Amino acid sequence: MREAWRAVAAAIVANVLGGTSYALTKVALASYRIRHSTATNASLLIGVEPLGIAFLGALVLGERIGRARVLAFALGIVGATVLVVDGIPLLTVTYAPHPVGDLLLIAAGLAWAPYTIAGKQLLARHDPIAVSAASLVVALLCLLPVAAVEEARTVWEPASIPAALAAAAVLGLVVSAGMTVLWNAALRSMDASRLAGFVFLQPLAGVALGALVLGEAVGRYALLGGALVLAAVYLLIVEERALASSAARTVAGGGSVAR
Repeated sequence: MREAWRAVAAAIVANVLGGTSYALTKVALASYRIRHSTATNASLLIGVEPLGIAFLGALVLGERIGRARVLAFALGIVGATVLVVDGIPLLTVTYAPHPVGDLLLIAAGLAWAPYTIAGKQLLARHDPIAVSAASLVVALLCLLPVAAVEEARTVWEPASIPAALAAAAVLGLVVSAGMTVLWNAALRSMDASRLAGFVFLQPLAGVALGALVLGEAVGRYALLGGALVLAAVYLLIVEERALASSAARTVAGGGSVAR
C-alpha cells in the first residue's frame, strides 16, 4: 500500500507537464472549441492530435515511423474527415473558417501530445492507474480557476441540477477517468505513435452511437469514411503483429531487434 502511494506521489511530481496538457486538451479547450467551431472543422483538424503524438514520439522517444504507419495515418485522416462531414470537404461540403474555434481545436490536439509522451515515460516506472490518478489530480488543480470563472457566469436552474450532476459524474468517472486508464494501459505496451492512430476510431464511435442511440442517418460517404478508418486501424494491427513476430524470431536466433 505504501509503495502504491509512493508511485502516485512520484507520478504527480513527474507528470506536471502531462497533467497540464491533459487538463487543456480534455476539458478546458475541448469545451471552448465546441462553442466556437463546427463538427466539420473539428473533423478536418482531427489529424493534428495523432500527428503531434507521432512527431514527439519520433523526436523524444526515438520511435520509428515506417511506411505502414504513415499510410495508416493518411487513411485515418481522410476517413475521419469524410466520415464526420458525410461528404468530401471543399467539394460536396462547404468549409467555413472559424478562427477562434479552429485555433482551439489545433491547440487541444497538440496539447495531447506532451501528455502522451510524458505518460509513456512514466509508465516505464509506474502502473497505469497511478499515472492516470496523477494526471487527474494535476488536471483538477489546473481546472479549478477555470471552473470558478465559469460558475460566476452561470445561471443555475434548480430543476436541472440533479441531471447535470449525474451527467458530470458519468463523464468524470467513465469518460475522463476510465478512458484515461485504458489509454495509459495501452500506451504502456505499444509505441505512442502507433496508439495515436487509434484516435481515428473516436469519430467512428461517435457516428455509430449517433445512429444507434439517436437514430441519426448515416450516408454513403460516412460509410466510406468508416471503412477507411477501419483500414487504417487494421494496418496498425498488422504492423504490430509483424514487429512482434520479427522480434520473436530475432530473440530465438540470439540477436536483438530495435523497436
